[in-house]
Amino acid sequence: MKIIASLVAGAAAGVAAVFLHLFLPPFGIALAVIGTFTAIWAVGRSYGKRKYKVLATLAWMFIFTRGASFGNGNEIFIQGDSLGNYFLAFSFIAIIAALLLPAN
Repeated sequence: MKIIASLVAGAAAGVAAVFLHLFLPPFGIALAVIGTFTAIWAVGRSYGKRKYKVLATLAWMFIFTRGASFGNGNEIFIQGDSLGNYFLAFSFIAIIAALLLPAN
């Protein structure tokens, strides 16, 4: 059950981040990055192991990858412009910081 909950939390954080990063730049990117960090950190604090944070990160990265690739109608949510690049870079830093913090 903890595995499923951490995957759902990571996916939910990923969906929220993908939709928030374009909202009112640069505040949307800040909210997306802070939300990503908080969600992954909270999974580790809730379940007490780093492996659950890694699972949440993998779910987040899956959603990010799907948002950055073309869909059936050639739509794309994370574009390759400066906002998309900032979102990728700052989210990567936030995820590494959340993973390196102690889990309990």
